[in-house]
Amino acid sequence: MIGWKNHLLGLMALVLLLVADRVCAAVVNLSPQDQPVFADDLHFHGLEEVLDQSVLYLQGLPEGSRLTWAGQSVTTGQLIEAARILQRLLRAAPSREALNEQIRRQFKVIRIEPEGRSPAQRHMLVTGYYQPHFAGSLTRTPPFLYPVYAQPDSLVVRDSGGRKTIGRLVDGVLRPFWTRREIERGNLLAGSEMVWLADPFDVFVIHVQGSAILHLTDGSRRGIHYAARNGRTYRSIGAYLVETDRMPLAEVTMDSIRGYLARHPDERDLILHQNDSFIFFHWTEAGPAVGSLGRPLTAGRSIAVDQHWYPPGGLAFLDSRQPVFANGVMTGWQRLQRFVSVQDTGSALVGPGRVDLFWGSGEHTGRAAGRMKEDGKLYLLLPREKQPDER
Repeated sequence: MIGWKNHLLGLMALVLLLVADRVCAAVVNLSPQDQPVFADDLHFHGLEEVLDQSVLYLQGLPEGSRLTWAGQSVTTGQLIEAARILQRLLRAAPSREALNEQIRRQFKVIRIEPEGRSPAQRHMLVTGYYQPHFAGSLTRTPPFLYPVYAQPDSLVVRDSGGRKTIGRLVDGVLRPFWTRREIERGNLLAGSEMVWLADPFDVFVIHVQGSAILHLTDGSRRGIHYAARNGRTYRSIGAYLVETDRMPLAEVTMDSIRGYLARHPDERDLILHQNDSFIFFHWTEAGPAVGSLGRPLTAGRSIAVDQHWYPPGGLAFLDSRQPVFANGVMTGWQRLQRFVSVQDTGSALVGPGRVDLFWGSGEHTGRAAGRMKEDGKLYLLLPREKQPDER
């Protein structure tokens, strides 16, 4: 079992995210005795759906495509096979013992283990995200004074050998794009506004979550979704609140940050501007959240990770813990163990030691997602190569 009493290690990782991209890691093929017990706290609800969405994405790639992750290579066919094997196993409704035996026979179980740095970075930090709902206006009318921006014409993205450089052209030279502070203080993106919200922290939340459903003043609903970013480094404002002794580490949640800003409005811009990263959006249907694979996300099953380390569309098993609520009030924690699929990414997810679990849409899911900053383990499942006598 994961060491929940050693919870401080997972919390420390929140502060250490900025150096995660420099972590070295080993890809470990686990022996049967080192593998977890594969259980599913959702009783497999939503698993067929999430696997089908990953398969649809993988089938849309050129036939024979290979995906690189953690210095390894895997074909789209192998990832599709992994999803289909698990679906066939589940349709047979095996006992937990039989399911675990079949997984050990038919899958390689892999864990990516960060190494060579602090103990906190050798643990995986499990967080949550969701699709928020906010009121908004298509015109700047009080109280709707805080804009969400479309991708501006001044943003330039160059791709050199698979590495993207983001900036703006100044006298023909590509310079870094403006920071959050520069954009907001200088009103540098006037004319690129899509919609206005009533609270600047709501805008910030959408930047972090990557999508939202907006309830507009004309009675309509519209969706917005991530389009691009300014290329600047993401910094957790929760980490800043801890570093500056504004808030104890264990109390940092989305709700507690919102409450602090409401009580200290004079500090709001200082705190929000600690995060140089800035997100731009485009309009979508007011439907399910869509991940980086271009497929709808499945609540409780879709995960966002650094896809340099985990293959998009890959089948995985997540072991962590989750908050428990009764009548809207958190009452405790319980074990979280379930099969998930890699379907999203994010600018804060750098390195192998981060996973963000999609909780769904609406305020109730936001409360749970905002509480998640837990220790955890993530296991990648790939089909075993068949032996000659099995063919």
